[in-house]
Amino acid sequence: MSKKAPVSKRENPVWIVDDDDLISRLLSHWLVQRGFIVETIKNGRDALESMTNSKPPRLVLLDVMMPFADGIEVLTNLRARDSWKKVPVIMLSSKSNETSIVRAFEAGADDYVTKPFKLPELMVRMNRLLR
Repeated sequence: MSKKAPVSKRENPVWIVDDDDLISRLLSHWLVQRGFIVETIKNGRDALESMTNSKPPRLVLLDVMMPFADGIEVLTNLRARDSWKKVPVIMLSSKSNETSIVRAFEAGADDYVTKPFKLPELMVRMNRLLR
């Protein structure tokens, strides 16, 4: 029986889909410093287009409230694609009400983190999903 080689952080990018440029830049810098390849996407419409033209990423950090298509619409579309069904998705949102959280999980989110968030906690949540 052979062992699988460890998965490299460089295999596929982590997608950051967020219309807040400051959050996107902060997350991107932080993840690149930890060895990840990162692709930033500025809104829901661009995320939907990127899904059509890209291989599935390693993980998606997905904002809930964005212009053109919200995070729930993006997530629903992502989960409808066979090759994307198992991509881990962490929703990022300033909405902390039960309805928003339940809606995200019902759409297929793997985790939900409210803004503002602590980067070390986000990394723990990411690592749990990337195992």
